[in-house]
Formats: sequence, C-alpha cells, structure tokens
Amino acid sequence: MSETTRSVLILLGAAVLAVAGFFGARYWQGMQDQFTRIAPPSGCDLRAGPCAQQVDGGSVTLAIAPSPIPLMQPLRLSVVTDGLTVDEISVEVRGLNMDMGLNRTRLTPVAGSHWEGETILPLCSQRRMEWEAAVLLR
Repeated sequence: MSETTRSVLILLGAAVLAVAGFFGARYWQGMQDQFTRIAPPSGCDLRAGPCAQQVDGGSVTLAIAPSPIPLMQPLRLSVVTDGLTVDEISVEVRGLNMDMGLNRTRLTPVAGSHWEGETILPLCSQRRMEWEAAVLLR
C-alpha cells in the first residue's frame, strides 16, 4: 500500500469517527431525562430580577447574579423552592437564536430549600443573543 493511499485512508477513518462522534453525542443528549415544560410567568425577565413560578402546589424562584448578566464571566444561579420535596435541581441555559450547545448546571443545596451553582454564558457571533433558562427539578 502506498504512503498516499495510507494517508487518505487514515484521514477518511478520522472523518468517519468525527461524524459518528458528533451524531452520537447529539443522540445521547437527546436521550437524556425528559422533563415537563411549564411556561414561565409573563413578564419574567431574569435581567430585571428573580422569576417565580407555581409548580405542583409549591413554587420555584430562579435568580441570576450579577446584574446585568455578563458573558464569559461566572454567573451565580440561585433557586429557592417552597412547598416542594426536591432531591436534585439543575438549571439549563440555551441560546434561542443560535444553538450554543448544552449548558446544564447541577446546583448544590445551600440551606433548606435554597440551591446554588455557577455557570458561564459563552460569547456568540450574533450581535444580540437571547437566552432561556429552565429549572429542572427531581
């Protein structure tokens, strides 16, 4: 086998592995836990302050600090539950006008029904990026 043929086969194999890895990761992400989505209250704007939502006879409040919310700097995610029994809380942040990948942060309990975690919003090539935060409860 010539050196050129061998190089082409190696590159082709690497390309096939890269494509398989990409689609495998997307499939794996899609197979993760399924959640029931509850629409946020109208007028909820985390840039202006915390947002609260009624859930199953209780409530969930999400706050993000600092304000205004910066890019490429640590953000403190804070969730407070009231009237709910929760074993685990995660916050998932996704870009609405561009897919920025999975940004899910598992929060840790701080005190009672108060949970906190830290994440970073990435830079985007769009002039104005719209983000959506979802609180995932277990």
